[in-house]
Amino acid sequence: MKKVTPKVFRSYIPKRFHLYSGFGPYIIPLFGKMYFGRIKRIIKFFLKFDLKFSKVLEVGGGFGLFSTNFKLNFPESDFYLLDLYPYDVFKAVENAIKTKLNLKINYLFECDIQKKTTFKDNSFDLIFALDVLEHLEDSNLALNELIRITKQEGLIFISVPTEGKLIQIFRRLYNKVKTVETNPHWLGKIKSEKEFYQCLKNLRVNILWKKRYPYNFLPKVFSYDIFYLIQK
Repeated sequence: MKKVTPKVFRSYIPKRFHLYSGFGPYIIPLFGKMYFGRIKRIIKFFLKFDLKFSKVLEVGGGFGLFSTNFKLNFPESDFYLLDLYPYDVFKAVENAIKTKLNLKINYLFECDIQKKTTFKDNSFDLIFALDVLEHLEDSNLALNELIRITKQEGLIFISVPTEGKLIQIFRRLYNKVKTVETNPHWLGKIKSEKEFYQCLKNLRVNILWKKRYPYNFLPKVFSYDIFYLIQK
């Protein structure tokens, strides 16, 4: 697997953006290694299959660390990244990865997935929403929009945090000494991962699998994320 680490990627971006929340989880000691590990695990999962994805979207991708790493390993994919970040952030990132890595990612700035996007129905082979839906006011609206723009039999890969007791304790401790922005979880209409799962089951999609990360075999309290792979 080809990769660009958070440290290297951050060095490409102008320093005025270094304290944005998009970088926050990756620069926390120990936690950052686990957080980047999920990017590697997801990409390795898709590399196992001899599949081609002509058109791919990442929702809420921030600065594009996942998008960049995915594009490195799937260079033939036409990749789009949608986020609420303003134009100047995306322009800085776009210039950086083009100059440093010779990659092209289509950035859509100041876009809200809770509203109807400009994409046509059945646009994408594969969509990623990694640790983003838990920040929204209405995750259900976002899910319906994701389904609308996914092709028939296309895939949507979602990760959401468990927000278990260990993570809550860590978050409280870190928030006392933090030097970067962090985002709160489950403050919208959906209040937990359990409610999110119920929401998924009520949709007309096929949940192919559900796994805990980083340890699927251990109790949920030791997990940070839940991974879902769903098919339209």
